[in-house]
Amino acid sequence: MVLSDTNRALYGVRVVRIGRDNCRCSHRLEEETLAEEVPHFSRRTLVAGLAAAPALGLVTPAAAQTATTSAADAAKAALKDAKGTKLVLLGTAAGPVPGRPRKMTSHVMLSNGTAYVLDCGLGVTDRYAQTGIPFSALKSIFITHHHADHNIEYGPLLIVGWIQGMGLDVHAYGPPPLRQMTEDFLRAYKTTVDFWAEDLKMKPLAAVATQEVAIDGPVTQDDNVKVTAAIVQHPPVKPALAYRFDFKDRSIAFSGDTAPSEAVARVAKGADVLVHETMYVPALEKYIREQIAKGRPVKFEPFMAHMHADHTPAEDVGRIAQEAGVKTLVLSHLTPAIDSISDDTWRAPAAKFFNGEIIVAKDLMVV
Repeated sequence: MVLSDTNRALYGVRVVRIGRDNCRCSHRLEEETLAEEVPHFSRRTLVAGLAAAPALGLVTPAAAQTATTSAADAAKAALKDAKGTKLVLLGTAAGPVPGRPRKMTSHVMLSNGTAYVLDCGLGVTDRYAQTGIPFSALKSIFITHHHADHNIEYGPLLIVGWIQGMGLDVHAYGPPPLRQMTEDFLRAYKTTVDFWAEDLKMKPLAAVATQEVAIDGPVTQDDNVKVTAAIVQHPPVKPALAYRFDFKDRSIAFSGDTAPSEAVARVAKGADVLVHETMYVPALEKYIREQIAKGRPVKFEPFMAHMHADHTPAEDVGRIAQEAGVKTLVLSHLTPAIDSISDDTWRAPAAKFFNGEIIVAKDLMVV
């Protein structure tokens, strides 16, 4: 099993395989009073107003805190004295929409006591802290592309991480202009850093080693992992990246944000785990039609054409995973990020084409 036993107990995941041509997954996850959230919307001006639309019924703060605490405790238990490489899904929602129980996209991989973060959506710093992984373990940060739900908390993670013990030798990797972004952010916060360094007698965070990635191929390698990138299709963002992390004991691939792409199948070939962005089209279409009926200034056909040009429906996610021959498929960066959609509903379209294990991502789930 890929999902940790502790997390299986929390999320109630049970995978049932029927022959070679079908995979049916069932669950007993209680909804924990999580209600519908605002789904993911296009970042273009055409639908900018939709991204700020009120939630359909937000979970109460007390219920959200209870669910988060339980998930955090499960993550800490799964990571305590963990043997082998672990992946923690820190944030699993698509889109730059605040106020949801699911946070924006981010992940951390822990191998031999070293942490590697992939993407820095809003909430990454808190979620990282909730895992119990020390900030001193953080060695590298990778960004897939420059949309706010993937990079908005990159800078704050650097500053807060440094305050909490992150080493000055941390490295960052991602598409251009990551180097300029990093330098500009540290310049903007120089006064804050200097005050803290003076008061606490710390060496200031003056620079971060940054490597920009704009082509397919090797990115970096250390004693734990070899990292490879592939260019994917997420117009108008260029370049947008998928990544593969080959650890000594397992390989983990990430699609990033992309339309259905052969590049993902290639970079994920034979991987143990593929984390792929997933769009459930019927729920998205239903929600957009309801919004149009309420007077939202968006046209259905152009909106859905944009979404299909930029994102991957669940059926295609299953096809890509099957073509890549991965062992476990994790559906994440969920569009729309509505908790009332059941795990079985998310799984079913992908399971028509993928015969392996399918996991529907939850924040702080350990895989």
